[in-house]
Amino acid sequence: MALCSYCRSFSPELSSQRPDMSRPSGRSIYMQRKEYSESMNKQPFQYRVEHLFTSELDRRELNSVEDCVAKLKSLDSRGKVWGQDMILQVQGSSLQLCDIESKEVLESIPLGSIMQTKAILDSCTYDSLLTITVQENGRRGPNVLLFQCEETGVRNSLLF
Repeated sequence: MALCSYCRSFSPELSSQRPDMSRPSGRSIYMQRKEYSESMNKQPFQYRVEHLFTSELDRRELNSVEDCVAKLKSLDSRGKVWGQDMILQVQGSSLQLCDIESKEVLESIPLGSIMQTKAILDSCTYDSLLTITVQENGRRGPNVLLFQCEETGVRNSLLF
């Protein structure tokens, strides 16, 4: 059997006409897929986001990501949220927050210090929230960073 390039199906008649057409081996297909996968992994993880709020989980007022979202809602209802558009990207072993225009790195967070990422959809006026919980060395409690992902929308598959 040969693959008919016009109809994308196998045709027994074509195999006798085109003996040079052969099906790639399983190993060949696997190696092509592996190469493709490696090239996809080399593409930068980079998204435009709006940083809304960062808060420390102090174990008093703020104990969880949900508490941070509630605080964001409260701040938003009083017009106290001052968002900043930025690029969220992974570079090497760090998560970087970069300025949109100058591309300057505003903050660099070691990937190993990221405890949790979470997508929160349709919970408030910010309909596509990404939360990143970070425990940095020398800090008492973890920080929770909240981002609105309006341009691409946050999906669990985008979380790292």
